[in-house]
Amino acid sequence: MRCLILGLLLISISAAQTRAQDVSEVEIQIERLRAQLRDVVDHEARLQERSQQLEDDLRPESIERSVAAVGTTDAAALRARRREDLEKQKAEVAAQLSEAAAKRARLEAEIAAAEAEAVRVKAAALAPKESAPRNTPAAAPAPFETAPAARRKAPARKRTPRKRNKPRRRT
Repeated sequence: MRCLILGLLLISISAAQTRAQDVSEVEIQIERLRAQLRDVVDHEARLQERSQQLEDDLRPESIERSVAAVGTTDAAALRARRREDLEKQKAEVAAQLSEAAAKRARLEAEIAAAEAEAVRVKAAALAPKESAPRNTPAAAPAPFETAPAARRKAPARKRTPRKRNKPRRRT
């Protein structure tokens, strides 16, 4: 008898430790996801700053200033090349921004799911163990009873008058 009680005590302690480990693992995962989200948000902010800088560099006076120090006989071609390079960089930054936004949305969804999982695990850890269901009147569901509205008769259909056959004329 003593061994049985000791065995049950050890099983309950190990189950409690397992639940605590599950909760801590979920919380660690949430913190890891939040750290990734912070990194993505920081990266997104840097990309937005770079996009704004490229927008400023694409202004005609900025392009003119950037190629003014270079001595060339064909300044128009140099300005066009500079504009193409800046537009290409801006397109790359825009693509990176959209990827960062998608990654941010994915991480936010994963964090919400992990937080919901943490709540579920905590609730399961705090909930008492359920014993076998008992056949008591309080536990049994109430018998199905029709509502008074369901017992009423359906409204009568509206009658349409019959068409009478007209007598045929004899010719």
